[in-house]
Amino acid sequence: MLKTFVKAFLPNPFDWMLKKTAKKGGKKVALFWNRGLGDIALGLFAMVERIKEYIPGAEITFLIRENLQDGFSMLEGVRTIVIPSLKRGEKLDVKKFIAESKLNFDLVIEKPNPTLWVKWQLGKVVPQLKWNKEYDLLAEKFQMSSRFTWIGVQVDAETNYGFWRNWPKERWTELFNRLEKINVKVVLFGYRGDLQFEQKNILDLRGKTNLFELLSIIKNKCKALVLPDSGISSMTYYLNESFPVRLVTLWADPNHGILKQAVPSPNSQLIHRPIVARVRDLSTVSVTDVMKELFPIQNTACIILAGGQGTRLGINGPKGLFQIAGKTLFQWICEKVPPHLPIAIMTSTLNHEKTVAYFEEENFFGLDIHFFQQDMLPFLDSQKQPMEIKGPNGNGSVFRSFLKSGLSEIFAKKGIDRISVVHVENPLADPFDPETIGYSRGENADVVVRCIKREESDPFMGVLSERRGKLEIIEYTELDESEDYKYAYSGGLVFDFSFFCKMGDIELPIHWVSKKISIGMDSVEVWKGEQFIFDALTFAQNARFVCAPREICYAPLKSKENISQVEKILRKGK
Repeated sequence: MLKTFVKAFLPNPFDWMLKKTAKKGGKKVALFWNRGLGDIALGLFAMVERIKEYIPGAEITFLIRENLQDGFSMLEGVRTIVIPSLKRGEKLDVKKFIAESKLNFDLVIEKPNPTLWVKWQLGKVVPQLKWNKEYDLLAEKFQMSSRFTWIGVQVDAETNYGFWRNWPKERWTELFNRLEKINVKVVLFGYRGDLQFEQKNILDLRGKTNLFELLSIIKNKCKALVLPDSGISSMTYYLNESFPVRLVTLWADPNHGILKQAVPSPNSQLIHRPIVARVRDLSTVSVTDVMKELFPIQNTACIILAGGQGTRLGINGPKGLFQIAGKTLFQWICEKVPPHLPIAIMTSTLNHEKTVAYFEEENFFGLDIHFFQQDMLPFLDSQKQPMEIKGPNGNGSVFRSFLKSGLSEIFAKKGIDRISVVHVENPLADPFDPETIGYSRGENADVVVRCIKREESDPFMGVLSERRGKLEIIEYTELDESEDYKYAYSGGLVFDFSFFCKMGDIELPIHWVSKKISIGMDSVEVWKGEQFIFDALTFAQNARFVCAPREICYAPLKSKENISQVEKILRKGK
């Protein structure tokens, strides 16, 4: 403590050495470096600039181990001498090496300390690492198909100190599993392959690339990166080239690396999204945290389908006002909505006024909320003749009703390019699921269906099927019992906005089901007609699906009988 305090008030030894050398007319400066790759940009760049400032025309030489040579070649105006067989962290009698090698220098710095010596540069100096455009061709040797989205990953900071810099292996495994489900490829970087992974979407290049090949892959093949505080993250961040990449970095301690440097990247197209752990523990960073940064949800809106009443749940009013685990169904969904993204709620004449009044009382939860009503359709009597009584015409009304409301023009002006659709009765629904939205954009899909693995307990769920090369959802009433359906429909969909609006001009089929309704004191058998939102799949040129874990996305309230089951799930997740 006292030693650190004293150092803070003593003259800077680095500046003192440089002034002394300059005064004697010295030009040749040597520095011994046997530490990390990341320090080339984070500390040594500023030291080089300082040497040039005090000694114009200085000849700067770094004495280094072999695997640092590529990195140092990216510093402007320096040369290197590689010390054979030197390992990281090994001590060296520098003066003896120089004498035996018959080298001559005016100043030899055996133990450079950029952390203390160039502390002044934090927040001021933007390190810049030069790039030879011929290196762009190096990525081609690895045959990474451009048909896929590639995410570059380093699973180990590969440092001999600070193991708190590493995200737990189980988190990486979960991330790779989730990326595999949306057809995203992973390329592993680094030198050590201690951690092994079995996912089929992984290209493991650890120990198989030099630095230039690695950076060429990042620059020319990767849409995004997930990296710890490491040399690779620093070299990428300070590469003085313009190319688009999304850099997600994981931090147990923000007082290190590029966060401590606190300057923008020289690459104006690089988007940096740091995630800082709580209590210096990277296990507190969830895979969902990373997915949201990898697949941003800007330019997306959500529609909540909420035209029904809560009769089967035992309330006389909008289904969305049903309270469970201390919150209404509306609240469960709205609390997941980022405040800068718009949502629209589809109501019906049965519940519109009460729904709007509820949101007015709640001050709209501080969100940008719009409302529109779905159409009504007459019931048919037992002879299939129209009756005077009408009911909501099904969630397939969402396209035409949204278009008629004028909201399509409002959302277009907001720059919306994706529409997420969820059902109000599913409190686990994520209105802006980053995986589905990111996959939708990556695949340029008209529609992406969010599904779950089908279980024996799912007899009343629609299922995913493929017929004549087209993805479709079959209602449970129309299932073929001889078929083995693997995936059940969770109710979540993401549409391309232009496709969604085009569907407003298309007449979807009406599905008629027989049901009993109360008219006065009587229970009457009628035919109720509904349009289904998933019938839009028939008109999609590019329809895809993603499969999500049931426990994070699906717990619908269907009737009084499963209220306690859903409440238990919600309270467990709090």
